Amino acid sequence: MPSRLPYPRSLPIRARLTAWYVGLLATILTAVGVFLPLRLSRDLVAGIDRTLDAGAAQISPANQETEVGFQDASDASLAGLTGGETAAQTISVTGTVVLHSGDPASQSAMLPPASVARVLAGAHLRTSLRVGTDHEAFRVLALPLGAGPGRQVLVVASSLDEVDQSVHRLRVLLLAVVPAALLAAAGGGWWLARKALRPVAEITRQAGAIGVEQLHERVPAPSTTDEVAGLATTINAMLERIEHGVREKRRFLADASHELRTPLAVMRSEIEVSLRSDDLEPAARDVLVSNAEEVERMSRIVDDLLTLARIDEGRLELARSRVDLGAVAADVAASLRPLAEAQGVPVTVSGGEVGAQVDADPEHLRRAVRNLVENAVKYTGGGGKVGVEVWRRNGEAGLTVTDTGPGIPEALLERIFDRFVRVDTARSRSTGGSGLGLSITREIVEAHGGRVWAESTPGEGSAFSMGFPLV
Repeated sequence: MPSRLPYPRSLPIRARLTAWYVGLLATILTAVGVFLPLRLSRDLVAGIDRTLDAGAAQISPANQETEVGFQDASDASLAGLTGGETAAQTISVTGTVVLHSGDPASQSAMLPPASVARVLAGAHLRTSLRVGTDHEAFRVLALPLGAGPGRQVLVVASSLDEVDQSVHRLRVLLLAVVPAALLAAAGGGWWLARKALRPVAEITRQAGAIGVEQLHERVPAPSTTDEVAGLATTINAMLERIEHGVREKRRFLADASHELRTPLAVMRSEIEVSLRSDDLEPAARDVLVSNAEEVERMSRIVDDLLTLARIDEGRLELARSRVDLGAVAADVAASLRPLAEAQGVPVTVSGGEVGAQVDADPEHLRRAVRNLVENAVKYTGGGGKVGVEVWRRNGEAGLTVTDTGPGIPEALLERIFDRFVRVDTARSRSTGGSGLGLSITREIVEAHGGRVWAESTPGEGSAFSMGFPLV
């Protein structure tokens, strides 16, 4: 199949509107440019025909007997036409010129024999033709004169040079004016389209800047009643519905998380009490241990959801004090040592002696660091290693957690700190989390006025860093 020509849908609306406007105007002007010269030519020729009709009627048969009388009559009757560009003649039945006057072209028969025969038969002939050695264009009127053997053909003619020159001047004028008009129309169309679409561009810019944390904002609605105002009103109504839905979802998460903490705590206590019994069979003890792990895992998810709900509501309380990042890193590494040994992944801490002290909530800071280290241990796998480096530079203190795991795809790297985003989608028992740990880390770090970022090379590992203003 032949390939279709590409439609310029990638062009902005302003460019497409201007192109359509200029294209339509070019079509109209082209049609006008073709019509006007034709109309002018026909009108001028019609004027010549009227003058030829009047002149032929005024040439009296009595003035045809002598050359002088014929010239005087023809000159007087054709005086309304351009001097020197008219001609008159009489042609006999044999096709010879009997009398002639005006332009030298009248000295020879201006009509071919077939046309002379038609006129002698009684027809009135009106036509345009080229005669003479220079093939000059003439408008010709031929009438029969007399009757019997002495009948003749009266021919009156006028040059079409003035008509051709007038039409040519009009065409030159159109060729000069039409491109200028199209350029002016293109500029005006571009400006008008830009002005008309400016509210749409502002709505687009504002809508693009509204994220999940700015759902209270609205796009500007122009003070008009046109389609653009309707679009802004519709978008604002949609944002209001989304804000209401997100608010309700967050409230549900907060309420559900709060309500789940109590039964989970009860379950954990009952399982711990049951595990203290000495008469438990091994199979029952294994089941209780597994249940305890799942309850602990569920409790952590509930705590994560509750923490995010508090952050969303602006109720994350920070008990700030001077905290040494080296001590926090060492404490987290020690608490995760059982997990690291079970995974076969050693965790090393370096840089603790640099004195990287920050103003932070120790508990929340420890939680943020733990999330990074725990993720690194889970995703690295046996045979790999995890390192925690504490640093201070450029008025900033922080730490970087590196691993030798599979790395993070480039498409996910920018969204890795978003909620419920996971590198692996299998949610396996070994590495499956809730997808909230990194988002909580980001919220905690940003609540302290810090920043968090990730770097990764697929197949070689990843590095997660957090930085805080140095005390």
